[in-house]
Parts: sequence; C-alpha cells; structure tokens
Amino acid sequence: MSAESILIVEDDVEMQNFLKDILAPDNFTIQTVVNGEDGVKQALNLRPDLILLDLRLPGMTGATFCKTIRADDRTQNIPIIVVTGTQSREHLVESMIAGADDFVSKPIDVSDLLKRVRAMLKWKAITDPVERFQRYIETVREMGGESGPSSRPR
Repeated sequence: MSAESILIVEDDVEMQNFLKDILAPDNFTIQTVVNGEDGVKQALNLRPDLILLDLRLPGMTGATFCKTIRADDRTQNIPIIVVTGTQSREHLVESMIAGADDFVSKPIDVSDLLKRVRAMLKWKAITDPVERFQRYIETVREMGGESGPSSRPR
C-alpha cells in the first residue's frame, strides 16, 4: 500500500519544514507549495489524501482556495485542515463555510495536529470507497442499466 499523501499549502518555508518534521514519523508522502494558485494546481494533479492550508497566502486567500477545491469534482472530497496563526474568528468561520473541514491554531500543539491529521485520513479512507460505489451506480443509471421495480417481470 502506498503512503498517504499530504499537500501543505504554506508560504512560510520554516513552517513547511516544521510541519514536514511533525509528519515525518508517519511516512506520509508530502508535497509543499507556497501559494494558493500552485496549491490548486498540485491538488488537481496529485489528488492528495489531505491538505494542510494556511489562511494567509500571497495572491489567493485560504477561503478562496477552499471554494476552488470544493467546486471541482476531482478534489471536492479532499479533507482540508486549516493551520493558521490568525486569531480572527471571522476568518476561521469564513474558511469553514468555504469548505475547510477542521482547523489548528498556531502555535501548533503537535499531538493535537497529529490526532486531527490521522482522524481526517481515517475518515477519507472510509468515505472514498462509498463515493466510488455511488459514482458507479450513477454511471450504470446514466447508461440505462438500471432496472427499477417497475421494470421487473412479475
């Protein structure tokens, strides 16, 4: 089984390295980018299992990033954990409304972050097969292969 992948969208290289060091013992495949635009491109390209997102990014805001990720069928179900130094409740609420799944405040409690990362990855591992099965059912229905109760012989 391949390692679970995490995309870190963070403009502070020291914070990127800190997050990578925290996650290293779990052998995740980790990619980093420094802005939201590159984050969206990488998310579409890599389809990571989880995204760690800073709210304050050059160019695209964290909330806009979340909306963009949630608007695309290929990335809409990737869990997003906001890792932020902002104490603004307004910004946190905005990011949750935009599609973030959870948040961790800086300074980071390492144990708390790891628990949240592992919980989101477990959640994704459970929901991915269900979503694939739902898409399969939709495809069969679209192809006309559905045989509802009214079409069964009596």
